[in-house]
Amino acid sequence: MTDLTTTVRASRREFMATTGAVVAAGALAFGDWTPARAQAAPLPRRRLGRTGLRVTALSFGAIQLADASHRRVLDYAVDEGINYIHTCPGYTGGRSIQIVGEVMRTKRDQVYLAVKASPGEVDDCLRILNTDHIDVLIPDTNDNSDEERERYATLREAGKIRFSGFAAHGDMEGRIARTAEAGWRDVVLVRYNLVVADQLNPVLDAAVESQKMGFMAMKVAEGPGEFADKLTRLIRGNANMHTLTPGMNSQDQVRDNIAAIRAAFADGVPHQDLEEEAAEEIALACTD
Repeated sequence: MTDLTTTVRASRREFMATTGAVVAAGALAFGDWTPARAQAAPLPRRRLGRTGLRVTALSFGAIQLADASHRRVLDYAVDEGINYIHTCPGYTGGRSIQIVGEVMRTKRDQVYLAVKASPGEVDDCLRILNTDHIDVLIPDTNDNSDEERERYATLREAGKIRFSGFAAHGDMEGRIARTAEAGWRDVVLVRYNLVVADQLNPVLDAAVESQKMGFMAMKVAEGPGEFADKLTRLIRGNANMHTLTPGMNSQDQVRDNIAAIRAAFADGVPHQDLEEEAAEEIALACTD
């Protein structure tokens, strides 16, 4: 089980630094664009299972980032309040993680990073991302052996990762159930859309109830309806799906997706109280 003590032990210095970075970002102008969140409430957040991380219900899937213009898109997304980014060394021939790394030079203290990579790739990822730690490591494998568990434990003890997980593209029900039984992985990146949500929801609920696992959704575009409608229906469908992670490559996509999430929560979707979030905000930097 993950020791949540290290997660919630945010120092006053770290909290103030994080708060100051957020305020500063809200005051910046991006060309002739002023961040909407300077005038709007924070994006709705959900606790990512037992990690304790309060991630925005919409996270940024960096799978489509490929050229210089996409850096502006990611900058925009973070300035709009998205605080969780997912990337992978293999996306767009390595450009995705490079672009994320460029943005992290100035915005690392405003976001959590989830990286689809193996334990053996962590050092290279840290270098490219311009950071000293990955918040959630989520490779494609869910080898639950004692040897694999020790590899993750070694990375955590070295401060290189904070939490472990895996990505489930196929046999999702079986893989999630087996991992929950093993009891040591924290987060699952799962293919979750309107086609499979009803089938998967009982599995998610059981894993949250037994192990307080965190869930993030990829491949959210499948199913009937417009994209914004899909996001709204998915985030309303299960409070145990903690964040939706669509790929985005334009400011219009970011803006529309944020609007959909805001609208869903405005209609009463369960999420943590914002005052509670402000009081218990997890430090974005690694704790001592």
